[in-house]
Amino acid sequence: MITELFKPMNIGSCTIPNRLIVPAMVVNVCTDDGFLTDRFIKYHEEKAKGGWGMIITEDYGVSADGRGYTNIPGLWKDEQIAKNKEFTDLIHSYGSKIWCQIYHAGKQKMPNVPGQAVAPSAIKDPLAMNMPRELTKEEIHEIVKDFGSTARRAKEAGFDGVEIHAAHGYLIAQFLSFFINKRTDEYGGCFDNRCRFFDEIYAEIRKNVGPDFPVTVRMSVNEYVTGGRTEAESYTLARHFDELGVDAIHVSNGAYASDGEHHVISNMFADNAFNTDAAKQIKELVSCPVITVNKIHDPHMADTMIKMGKADFIAMGRESLADPYFPAKVKEGRFDEINYCIGCLQGCEAGVLTDHVTCLVNPRCVNECEHDMSAAEVKKNVMVIGAGPAGLMAARTAAGRGHTVTVYDKDTHFGGAFRSASYPMGKGILSTVVSGYRAQCEKLGVTFRMGTEVTEDLIRTAKPDAIVVATGSRPLTPPIPGIDGKNVVTAEDVLYGNAEVGNGPVVVCGGGEVGGETAEFIAQTNRDVTILEMKPAILADMFVVNMISLINRIYKQGIKVMTNATVKAITENSVTFTDAEGKDVTIPADTVVSAFGYKAYNPLQKIAEENCSEVYTIGSAVKAGNALVAIREGYQAGLKL
Repeated sequence: MITELFKPMNIGSCTIPNRLIVPAMVVNVCTDDGFLTDRFIKYHEEKAKGGWGMIITEDYGVSADGRGYTNIPGLWKDEQIAKNKEFTDLIHSYGSKIWCQIYHAGKQKMPNVPGQAVAPSAIKDPLAMNMPRELTKEEIHEIVKDFGSTARRAKEAGFDGVEIHAAHGYLIAQFLSFFINKRTDEYGGCFDNRCRFFDEIYAEIRKNVGPDFPVTVRMSVNEYVTGGRTEAESYTLARHFDELGVDAIHVSNGAYASDGEHHVISNMFADNAFNTDAAKQIKELVSCPVITVNKIHDPHMADTMIKMGKADFIAMGRESLADPYFPAKVKEGRFDEINYCIGCLQGCEAGVLTDHVTCLVNPRCVNECEHDMSAAEVKKNVMVIGAGPAGLMAARTAAGRGHTVTVYDKDTHFGGAFRSASYPMGKGILSTVVSGYRAQCEKLGVTFRMGTEVTEDLIRTAKPDAIVVATGSRPLTPPIPGIDGKNVVTAEDVLYGNAEVGNGPVVVCGGGEVGGETAEFIAQTNRDVTILEMKPAILADMFVVNMISLINRIYKQGIKVMTNATVKAITENSVTFTDAEGKDVTIPADTVVSAFGYKAYNPLQKIAEENCSEVYTIGSAVKAGNALVAIREGYQAGLKL
């Protein structure tokens, strides 16, 4: 039962209608001179429609040179106010409150952003690889004024409050932490000196917005860097913020230089709600409300955190990307229809580093402006072949636009090859993708014919107006002598429990994501596991943050890893491979796991095209790849119908 999430609460003079907050996240879709775009506005409007109590915009630059990314918003000049006023009026029309986060990136500035990177001390940034220039005191005073004038513009633009970004290793955080701040003047050294920059900023903001305009602060409670701030000093810092008079403290964690085990943006392997104990400690120390964030995606968990007094508000960043309608679905008890964030980071974190944010689970994310989900003018009878994530997304999108949709799959299980992806250690959350899509399809009236193999006769009998071929992929089996032996099994067979792995030595052939995860899965019950990978490194197909987590666990499990190893032959008790020097090496193997990857599986496209004038082949039926691409193609096919 949800008892706490929908109780209103004030932050300063502003009443927030519920306890669910969208924290600031860079999406990178504004103009290069800091003006808002329709795409930016529609992205936030979707969340307001979804019922979030408070939305905090991505970090607005207080100066053009102070931005960390090229296409983020700004309020460093008066000309930017008008479009922001249109934006805040729109958000308010849905009953949500809108906050403007303001910041200066300091040395955490991507190389393509104009202007010199600056910092308290000239220490190179490990993410952006910038060598910053140390700020002079005169420049510090100018930046303080920039924060004040930006806050004034935010108030004039109709924002309900501003959040000072003092977290994640940006400029204010750099001054607050010994990790970067090596100064010996009045802005460095003791705690009071390191706080001076923030104190002056806060005073300047108050001078510009007055005593009643809500001003909050975001802080990292643990920076997870050697020599950085930990909980002990952060508790003192929170007390300091409270004594200054901030209206709420937003308790986050990390910096972009954090170690691989801890990150500002949690991956699927991080502990749920790992930041809430620190938030609770701060809540006991301060008089203002406390916001907690990081790896809280489940509504029952969020409600429980508030019930336990861990925090007053729950911020859900990536969950709001996966499902902007999360609050509305929770309020209506539609838990099975929620698109849960799976922590893959492929669309959000990887996306913003290459272009702009999107989401594997929700391909509509940041594409709301371009993609019309209105009812189709001509209603069609649509056949979708394949109940994996791509096929289900195509079905959901088509049915949402009014088409009559039937999904066929010769398997009795939903999910296709993606189903096995939830079996490895720490990846159970992936099952929510398929389960959620299925529930949404059912509500939209999609008919399922599971355990039904599509043939040419079936297509002729069904007479569909359009066909979506989403037959997915199958394990790749290269022509290696002995690969058809009785002791050779696929990774899927191991994960599904269809093949028993004995106690003898196990060799996993293939060190990509599937091979690495399967090796870890086997190592739970077998301590003699070896990975053979022909490339110079394992897990090359994984996003780096997830890769670091898995590779650390592989080595902790004692799994042996041999790279530059090309499998040459398999026998009933061994595997022979060629090493980097061209020598043949033979190692014992009672069980051999074939994890060489996947190949497209598409036996029906030609038949479909011969019997239907409108055919779309999508996802791994075209090219075996990751789910982000497959789901996006399913969504696009549904829009074209």
